[in-house]
Amino acid sequence: MNLSIHRRLLFLLLSVICGVWGIVTWQIYVDTQHEVEELFDANLAQSAQVLFGLLKHEIEEEDDDDKNDKIIELKEHLLGHRYEQKLAFLIRDTNGQILVRSATAPLFPKPNHDVNIKYSNYRLDEHFWRVFTRKYGKFIVQTAQRYDIREELISEIISSTLNVLLMALPLLAFLIWISVGYSFKPLQQVATDIAARTPEQLQSLDINQIPLEIKVLVQALNNLFIRLEQAFENERRFTADAAHELRTPLAGLKTQAQVAQRAIDPQQRKQALQQILIGVDRATHLVTQLLTLARMDATQTMPTSRIDMHELVSQIIIDLTEQALKKGIDLGLENTATLTIIEANQNALYLMLRNLVDNAIRYTPENGQVTVSLENFQSSQLRISISDNGPGIPPSLRKQIFERFYRGENQNIQGSGLGLSIAQKVAKLHNVEIQLDDVVDGNGLCVRMDFGCV
Repeated sequence: MNLSIHRRLLFLLLSVICGVWGIVTWQIYVDTQHEVEELFDANLAQSAQVLFGLLKHEIEEEDDDDKNDKIIELKEHLLGHRYEQKLAFLIRDTNGQILVRSATAPLFPKPNHDVNIKYSNYRLDEHFWRVFTRKYGKFIVQTAQRYDIREELISEIISSTLNVLLMALPLLAFLIWISVGYSFKPLQQVATDIAARTPEQLQSLDINQIPLEIKVLVQALNNLFIRLEQAFENERRFTADAAHELRTPLAGLKTQAQVAQRAIDPQQRKQALQQILIGVDRATHLVTQLLTLARMDATQTMPTSRIDMHELVSQIIIDLTEQALKKGIDLGLENTATLTIIEANQNALYLMLRNLVDNAIRYTPENGQVTVSLENFQSSQLRISISDNGPGIPPSLRKQIFERFYRGENQNIQGSGLGLSIAQKVAKLHNVEIQLDDVVDGNGLCVRMDFGCV
């Protein structure tokens, strides 16, 4: 069974309090017993001294006269309190002869002659007695007390203490229940607030009035709400982008299909079908880019591995050589770097560099030149540059080109307008900045990225 934190805390608090009370009660019992023993032992010693002081003169006179060997014994009917039956005393001479005896005193064993002061325990007449023995010259005084008195006093003290504790327990339990419930009120308020929300309400919870113990939990929830809001926003953006961008190519496909359907001339029909194929390729490319960008938006971290950038860039150039040859573009690689190993996600990095090189090929005029270069700087840094001799980008527009579907002034260039957005997203995931500069000699654009080598 799963207990709530509220009940569990109440159970633990009450268990701890009861345990502590048990320990305290036992300690009280031990201390009380010790103090009562000392108190009554001292009382026996004091009684012996007082008793001998009161009877000393009479005992000495009788002993000097040597005429009376009669025992002085108090009568039982003279007892004034019921506890007196549990008290006793004896006075002996050194020969063991009893000189004075209380009415209820049993015959305690005769002490040794060498005894000066001694406490002893005896069982006589089915009762336990505590006996104090002290020698005064040629007389021995014994005062005694039944253990009933001590045990009764200890029981009364423990009983009174337990009664107070037991009477306080329900009140304490009620106060703990109220206090714990009040302490958990902010947590219940947070739970109520979250339960009352709709899926669209993802605003952060207020942490100003939240206790420190659950602030970490609330902050984690707020971070989750932020990530969910970003995920929903990416989904809404993807839906809106897809609906906006696919409307035109789909409309074009429909128009070309209608042209092909109505065309009588075979050449005209062939041309319309060719346009349909081109439109399908464009729509496919657009959907692929949209899906890629959506996956990038949903990604917060990526698995990484060691990558040889020289091999990766070489593969990208091989993959895009055919596209470059169709425009007569000289696509080349210049590598002066000796350190080319970095820690990154290979698929994402391939996608970023391919989009950047593809973008350079698209915007470079026919018979132009696109060069990818690798070089080291600051001993452990790898710089990858992609240079072309195309029209370039004015400095005032270089921030805008990373926006989705922004294509600048060259609207006649085929493309989705998402390549640079994808590249920027990959760069951010790798903590890399894409820098745009003019080509040093001549026209064109230089895209540069710096990576740390391993």
